[in-house]
Amino acid sequence: MSVASTPPNILLADGDASSRETLGSFFERHGWLYDVVVEPSLLDSALDKARYDIVIADVALPGVDSLALLRGILEKHPTQAIIALGKESSYDEALNYFRSGATDMLARPVDLGWLERVVRQVVCSRRTEERERLSYKFVTSERTEMVFSCADIIELDTVPLPIVGRLESIGALDHGEALKVRLAVQEAVLNALEHGNLGLESRWKEEVRANGEDRFAEVRRERLLDPKYSERSVYVAVEYRSGVLHISIRDEGQGFLNLKGMPEAKKSAQSVSCSGRGLALISSAVDEVSFDHNGSEVTLRKSTKHLRRG
Repeated sequence: MSVASTPPNILLADGDASSRETLGSFFERHGWLYDVVVEPSLLDSALDKARYDIVIADVALPGVDSLALLRGILEKHPTQAIIALGKESSYDEALNYFRSGATDMLARPVDLGWLERVVRQVVCSRRTEERERLSYKFVTSERTEMVFSCADIIELDTVPLPIVGRLESIGALDHGEALKVRLAVQEAVLNALEHGNLGLESRWKEEVRANGEDRFAEVRRERLLDPKYSERSVYVAVEYRSGVLHISIRDEGQGFLNLKGMPEAKKSAQSVSCSGRGLALISSAVDEVSFDHNGSEVTLRKSTKHLRRG
């Protein structure tokens, strides 16, 4: 089921009037449903009255403890997806937001194209969960290997991860953990496509052409039409064994240089062309992140809850 056929329902909590107008107009153009609150204190009552696919919450309001705000929402509504809206964050800052319950983050000024992508990923992931829980019975181990072309990744709203839905259905992962694992994999796959197979560099987003398009988007479009880049594949292997979920994403790009002796994921952020937000999202979703094959393969490991048998 796509977002286009079933519009997402969004609760926007934004203290900036201009921002509310911009985002509201954007939602309306896409046919998305939304409600607005202007004070964080009104979030609880709004969430008590209606069910929302996503809360987009301004976490930069004066006098508001944004981390406590996120934790408070999740205490009462543990399955709620929350996109934190604020300033550009460092890795450590982003990690604190994710650990406090943010599903994802958006920096001001909001990139509306990126907002659309995030909303689609979150909504499709949440709705996929329901179908997966009905499709899989209990098993003790499982391995799935998938190969995606660049075109496949562009076309798909979300990479299917049936095992994650199964683990959630039996209580091995809670709802928030399952959603974050899905989004972490989406982030890693997108990085494999753009920075691996297409060889794009994040700094190109700052190079804006006369027509308003940045160099990143321009080169991305050109390379998706160039067989030298577009015919490369992304490989995803998902394995569950001994209570641990292993997910590996590998691209056919050149990887990044000088992997030997490189510190853990935090220090690798610039090398893998992954933003502080992106790497924090991935790191917060799993217990361990490791790189191999000169950085063209990333493996995520997540321990699940021990379940009593019988």
